[in-house]
Amino acid sequence: MGITSSIFREYDIRGSYPDELNEEVIEQIAFAIATKCHKEAIGTLAVGRDGRLSGESLLNAFCKGLVQAGINVNNIGLVTSPLLYFAAKKEHSKSGVMITGSHNPKNYNGIKMVINDKPVAGTEILSLIDNESEKLNTFKDAEITFTDIKENYINEVFNNINIPKDKKLKVVLDSGNGAAGCIAPDLFKKLGFEVTELFSDIDGNFPNHHPDPGKLDNLKDLISMVIEKQADVGLAFDGDGDRVGLVTDKGEVVFPDTLMMLFSKDVLNKEKGKIVFDVKCSNHLEKVIYESGGEPIMSPTGHFHIKNTIKKTGALLAGEMSGHIFFNDKWYGFDDGHYAGVRIAEIIANSNISISNLIDELPKSFSTPELNISVTDESKFEIVKRFSQECSLDGEKIIIDGLRVNFKNGWGLIRASNTTPKLVMRFEGDSQQEMENIKEKFIAELSRICPEININLD
Repeated sequence: MGITSSIFREYDIRGSYPDELNEEVIEQIAFAIATKCHKEAIGTLAVGRDGRLSGESLLNAFCKGLVQAGINVNNIGLVTSPLLYFAAKKEHSKSGVMITGSHNPKNYNGIKMVINDKPVAGTEILSLIDNESEKLNTFKDAEITFTDIKENYINEVFNNINIPKDKKLKVVLDSGNGAAGCIAPDLFKKLGFEVTELFSDIDGNFPNHHPDPGKLDNLKDLISMVIEKQADVGLAFDGDGDRVGLVTDKGEVVFPDTLMMLFSKDVLNKEKGKIVFDVKCSNHLEKVIYESGGEPIMSPTGHFHIKNTIKKTGALLAGEMSGHIFFNDKWYGFDDGHYAGVRIAEIIANSNISISNLIDELPKSFSTPELNISVTDESKFEIVKRFSQECSLDGEKIIIDGLRVNFKNGWGLIRASNTTPKLVMRFEGDSQQEMENIKEKFIAELSRICPEININLD
């Protein structure tokens, strides 16, 4: 059958099931990935899936394709993306593939890849489809082994983290019925915390709320439970567990770029080095990194770009506004929501003050969350290109990933989402009013340049 080329994205592969991504398509993708593996002398892949309804069927079809193409499979089953990355690190091949729809709607699924310890773009796999797949039929069928790596992961985190034995923090975990339910509660209990669980049952219908901590509406249940239990901290995870959302003991939501300020100070207090952040993060983060003796590096958004920048620079830490946090100081440098949650708990447990007080010590940002405008996959990059070329706003223009304009009193950003048919905007000001003014200027400019767009921010 024909393959929809738009599902092959800059970071990974994502499409709706079964229209764009189904068992037949994923077998063809498996052959293309096998082609890359054979070229790089990779003989084995760790493979896992998240809790999507289509996950088990797609995983089976994918493994079947790999085996037919002569690639051995270590099937680690239903896991989070961090567990897959961990399994890949433990493979001699340093390679793995995750079947996941991440935070996309429930009818979506997709693929994230790491081959030879490097992230792989979906666009590269598209170029290999049908290219040399007929040659793969000459390979002898390979084997599938089944492994449960959760206990190994939990034990390694346990030995990695320093939690004083007398610090029994109260922690609320909201897995949103996503894959984090299979690992986060057990991990935090092993570390000695008093854990209250929300929606740990894995259910691809996501009956309680969508597993996307980047949307404030999805954090209401967590906020309520933190207040009710008088907990020390609340943590929420996305569908495949590679992102984290933070709620303080006072029930306040902390944006990931503020969380990155806290992590940067903690990491740089022990070791000086580079810290990477994406173009959507606060100006205050750069200042905190400088003041803590580190070297800030701005990157395009997306785990593909961030991981490549970590590899190139040897950065100790990286993070994105979406909640992907990458620790490369005493961990493995991949985005890991539940490990980042543990590092938050470690900071609280080793300080004598609450997480809300720790956050209060950081520079205060007046900023919006990520704001989205629905467009089409076909038009989003062209819109951003037009805006970048025709924007007449008076400020420092930075073109790294879309257009970021820095003003004396704040900044604004417009970029195309690589995972959804949306424009992404974010604004920050030195005060609430200045932030609103910058937002209004950006929206007015977008209306002028692209009057055909229905600007309905969500």
